Amino acid sequence: MGQLMYDYTKSAIVKVSKNKDLFVKELIRASKTLLPYEKENLINWLFYFTADKPETQKWFWDLLDRNVLVS
Repeated sequence: MGQLMYDYTKSAIVKVSKNKDLFVKELIRASKTLLPYEKENLINWLFYFTADKPETQKWFWDLLDRNVLVS
């Protein structure tokens, strides 16, 4: 079950990565539903995913600064 939610979250993030409000909303949802090790994997994946997307990377860093994805 957990792997399905993790994969769904990644695909949803890819789809909404151009819209700040939806991106933030999806990451907040992920922080509430994913297990701690899945959150860690998601954060690592997000570093890779946002590497060539400066605007999305900024939104991601803002969420990290607010400890949204921290267990």
